[in-house]
Amino acid sequence: MTLWVFLALVIGGILLFGVLYEILSRRAKRKVPVIPGKYDQTYTEQLLQDTRDTINRTDV
Repeated sequence: MTLWVFLALVIGGILLFGVLYEILSRRAKRKVPVIPGKYDQTYTEQLLQDTRDTINRTDV
């Protein structure tokens, strides 16, 4: 009987530790959204235009 109680406490402790670790790690991953920089839209639009040009190029 004592062995079962010991095993239940050890396994329960490991599970409790895992749950707490998971909760704390998820909380730590939440970060403030990054505000796009001054030139991010320009770079994105240029990349999209280059991709369109590559796809629509007829000299294949």
